[in-house]
Amino acid sequence: MGHIGSHVDITSEPHRHQVKVKPLTNIVGCCRASRARPNENCGASHDVGISYFMSMYFFHENLVNHALEVFKATEFGTARQGDQFFEIFGPGNIASNPDRPFERFSDYEELLVRLMATDRDKYQKMHKGTPLGFMSWLAFDLRNYEKALFYMDAGISEDVKNFPDRWIAVPGARFLLLNFDPGNPWFGRTARQVKHLLEQQLVRFNGISRQPPLDIDGSWRPFVEKLLVDATQRTIVSALYVFLLEFEDRFQELSLREGSTGGSNQPFTVHLFTGGLLFESLLKRCYPVNDRGEKNKTLGNVLNSRSLWSDFGLTKAPETVAQSLTDIHAAIQGSVSVETALSTAAKLRNTTGHNLVWDDIFSTPAKYADLFHQVMNAILHVISRKLI
Repeated sequence: MGHIGSHVDITSEPHRHQVKVKPLTNIVGCCRASRARPNENCGASHDVGISYFMSMYFFHENLVNHALEVFKATEFGTARQGDQFFEIFGPGNIASNPDRPFERFSDYEELLVRLMATDRDKYQKMHKGTPLGFMSWLAFDLRNYEKALFYMDAGISEDVKNFPDRWIAVPGARFLLLNFDPGNPWFGRTARQVKHLLEQQLVRFNGISRQPPLDIDGSWRPFVEKLLVDATQRTIVSALYVFLLEFEDRFQELSLREGSTGGSNQPFTVHLFTGGLLFESLLKRCYPVNDRGEKNKTLGNVLNSRSLWSDFGLTKAPETVAQSLTDIHAAIQGSVSVETALSTAAKLRNTTGHNLVWDDIFSTPAKYADLFHQVMNAILHVISRKLI
């Protein structure tokens, strides 16, 4: 990803903490004046089904056309050329507080769509860590955490491609490691929010786990780094952060709905299902085969492994089936044991994974919080016992 210290906010206001732009040295000299007039009908659709020439908020069409001419005239033989391009052509973000994140995000997305439509091969070649990083940050400001982590991971992939020896030390990977540079304002306020939410869960878990305490520096960061270096596993890290962050929004939504009956429960059941799927994915990483040496294809196979029983101090496999969400919640009965956590996560994974229509136990957010905490406990138990 690029560096915020070299990016311009083209809506600069004197009282805000703004970022200044560096001159574009080895791209501007290649730029030719555009002979074509803007054509708002050209390129309306193409083979991937993307429409462009949407209205933009911070860019006028002449500026967009100039950006496209610079893009066409530049080879982008180095990652630095890509960074320089987006240091000039991008709305940036405000370091101190969210400011028109939808408009900024939309302009970045639209600009990338137009670049791709102009020259797909060159688009794929150029380093895009800077816009993907800003899109991730802006999606955080929009509280669209799934999109935020998607674009962050995409930016990390760009960094791995262009900086294979040092990608883990650039802002994207450092964010996921919660090892951000305090001197770099990029993602600063967002990273502090994520760190605070995770610390709350670790403190809560440490109080009930009967295991050596987890912390960010000594346990969380080494766990995340193990998954980051394996490109096939980074999706687990992204999904973990989404699961953690979305809880706050889902809890607030239920709080605001109190006093009403019925309504959609899909956001809450899908969120809990995601947690159950994360739990299963981590277990399958730790227990790829069963006691007979055969590949574990289902969560039930994993939980029937005697090696898992030994690792978690169990005498039998946790229950994995329930008839209703009410039954799943009732079985908790205030327990904070590892058996209850594993069983609750397994039952939620198997139950919510087969139907969106279930009994409504979400009249208040308290029961939802109970289920979330049990799934989080199950995930943290796996991390604590097997992945650090």
